Amino acid sequence: MAGYRFLCTIVISFFGCIQLSYAQPSPPTEFYLYEDSSKSLTPDDAIALFQQGNFSKTNDKSYNAGFTKSIFWLAYTNEKDRPADSLVLAIGHHHINRIVFFYGNDSLVTQQWVTGDYFPFSQRPVPATGFYFPVTKKGLYLAQIDKSNESLQLAFYLVSKNEALVIEAKQKTSMAIFTGMILLLVIFGIYLLVITKSRIYLWYILYISTGWLWVLANAGFGFEYLWPNQAWFASKARPVFAIAPLVFAVLFLGKYIGGIKNRKVLWLLRTMNILLLACIVTILLFNEKGYQNSWWLYIQYFIPLISLLYVIVILGILIITSVRGNKLAMFYLAAVLVLLITAILQISFSLGSLNKFSNFFSHYGVAVGYVMEAIILTAGLVYRFNQYRLEKEKLLLEMNKRQEENTQILIEVQQAERSQVANQLHDVAGSLLSAAKLNLSSLLEKGIINETASRSVAKAEEAISLVSDMVRNLSHALSPVMLEKVGFNTSLEKVVAIVNASGIINIQLQTIGFEKYETGRSKYYTALYGIVYELLNNIVKHSGARNVLIQVTEHPDCFTLIVEDDGRGLTAGKGEKKKTLGISGIRSKVDSLKGVIAFDTNKPQGLIVTIEIPITNHEN
Repeated sequence: MAGYRFLCTIVISFFGCIQLSYAQPSPPTEFYLYEDSSKSLTPDDAIALFQQGNFSKTNDKSYNAGFTKSIFWLAYTNEKDRPADSLVLAIGHHHINRIVFFYGNDSLVTQQWVTGDYFPFSQRPVPATGFYFPVTKKGLYLAQIDKSNESLQLAFYLVSKNEALVIEAKQKTSMAIFTGMILLLVIFGIYLLVITKSRIYLWYILYISTGWLWVLANAGFGFEYLWPNQAWFASKARPVFAIAPLVFAVLFLGKYIGGIKNRKVLWLLRTMNILLLACIVTILLFNEKGYQNSWWLYIQYFIPLISLLYVIVILGILIITSVRGNKLAMFYLAAVLVLLITAILQISFSLGSLNKFSNFFSHYGVAVGYVMEAIILTAGLVYRFNQYRLEKEKLLLEMNKRQEENTQILIEVQQAERSQVANQLHDVAGSLLSAAKLNLSSLLEKGIINETASRSVAKAEEAISLVSDMVRNLSHALSPVMLEKVGFNTSLEKVVAIVNASGIINIQLQTIGFEKYETGRSKYYTALYGIVYELLNNIVKHSGARNVLIQVTEHPDCFTLIVEDDGRGLTAGKGEKKKTLGISGIRSKVDSLKGVIAFDTNKPQGLIVTIEIPITNHEN
């Protein structure tokens, strides 16, 4: 539902922007242009050339000079006086290095404004992303437009100042909506970065952020809001932010699609990244005088060429990887294609190749494309994150399964060893002790020894009886060798009787169920027997308890074991953290049977241990 609302917001914003920036009213006017390739004309020279008819009349309100080394003069004749601030002459695009605006009448030429990207934003006649110059007096207006050694596309028209400000406000609203979308995506990327600590989200954040900074710089909003007093950076912002996303795009691409295997392609991308970083450093080192150098023009040529090469290489990688079934490469390819299509539309509309919705796409084509690209890439990241989470869960489940299998094997091995030791004690040692006792009894019965020796033999016989009983009890404690023969209840009673025999502690045993021994539940009987023995061992060694109550219940679908004592007990939570060998062994047995164990404080003192072990459907 949230995703649906988000998409609806995007669609509404998209069509709202179309409506907001549709028309730019302008009265019928005549404009004249002159190209000054020598860059030496003075305002008086320009007026003289205009009067001599050397200026070329423009049939429309735009002019595309492309990459140029010249300075251009724009002339407009105002036929009548107008109220102050009623009409302005708009000159675009947003990035002209220097505009010197003059007013001339029959006898005098006056400089009115000097503005452009080489000057602080506050020096503009109208505080807007575009260049607007008030036209009030009757006479000739001249604008010296300097964008030499760069690409120049001009637009010029007359519009009322109020209409110009309304248009600017609508454009700012549109860009604010798009910027808000980008900020949401960047925040989401930061969230994923914090959670996963993966560098892919860092490259994503840097790619999206620097790319959007280029969009803002290209639309003039960067200079107006982000660096209005850094005129030295205004002309550098667009080329810097045009190059930086390419560097981060390659780093992001490698992580996004799971790595680039071809060494030649990797070498090519790394070499281009080094060239681009060197280009960024070079651009930042240029000063205003350096802009007049031919190298600045070469850099302007280099940026679109290297960008085109990047696009070709990245598209090639994405197409090949997509054909091989990489779904993330498909996401990336779709995102790049959307951006390319909208960029081509913006270029076409700006150059006048297409006219429908021209105002919208000439202003927002790349912005819309970049937002859509970011959304598609984010969808791919969400898909990647979900796949990563599912794979991690699958790996954890597999690890838990193997751990359970290993624990079960360990328990079985321990039980087998205990059974072996118990059998040896019960069968071998017990038999030998019984034979020794029998021989001693025979000596006493035959009377072949004197009275002193008889007393010694009697004491030896008594000691052997005690040892024989201890060996038998120990064999039963190690492994319930008689469990299947005498049943679960009797086996537990033997263990309790052994502990009670010390006279130090009083243990009461209550069992419910266990009327007959079911072979299918033998592992549960064995596990419960071992758990009770370990719990009693811990109580005797550590608790200092005098009384213990053991309740064991057999239900149709589970077993429950409750052991209460009046010993020292444990503080809250300590039982969960206790790492003694006995508790660890008990926990391992309970976990291996998918059971649960809880430690609670007994009132007024002592500990309650509650264990529940489910019976699986197969065994149930």
